Amino acid sequence: MISDTRMKTDLLGQLIIIVSILLLLAFERQIAWTNYLLIVLALWQVVSAIHLIAVYQYIRKINFIRTMLVLALSLPVWIHLIGYFAYLPVAGVLIWYFVQTVRDTRIVLRRPRSFWDL
Repeated sequence: MISDTRMKTDLLGQLIIIVSILLLLAFERQIAWTNYLLIVLALWQVVSAIHLIAVYQYIRKINFIRTMLVLALSLPVWIHLIGYFAYLPVAGVLIWYFVQTVRDTRIVLRRPRSFWDL
């Protein structure tokens, strides 16, 4: 059973990084820092997915790992071909994982708790 504290921590960490990316885009206009934060968010989410698979046997997260592996291997080629627009599919996948984390957190928080879980 996935811990609600684990899901809240994961959601909060992702939210902080996403807000940082949006603030950098809005105020600084420095694409390099935004790309670095996208990489940090991707690493956060990959480690989170690996943890969910290893500890909680949450097998559905293997699809995200496969998708990120394909994106990571093809990203240098796409950056060479189309520049920084290559990060848009990566950002889309990261937003998809964030939405899945929000959904999973809502499910975990709605679960009835026993006395021993308190």
